[in-house]
Amino acid sequence: MKKLLIVLLCVFAYGGAMARDVAFNTNSRIYHKHSCEWAQKCTKNCISIDSSEARRRGGRPCKVCGG
Repeated sequence: MKKLLIVLLCVFAYGGAMARDVAFNTNSRIYHKHSCEWAQKCTKNCISIDSSEARRRGGRPCKVCGG
């Protein structure tokens, strides 16, 4: 039971570090950190989704902020 708890904690800690909310442009398929200047300018085609979902949809990270 103790080993299972440790494994679960590691999985959640790793998953939490990797997954983050990003601004995903559905037209260009580029995703940005919400603090990025290009995310601020994106008003029409941007949605807020998880970074792993953005990659699943064929997204690539912004060259300025790294997504």
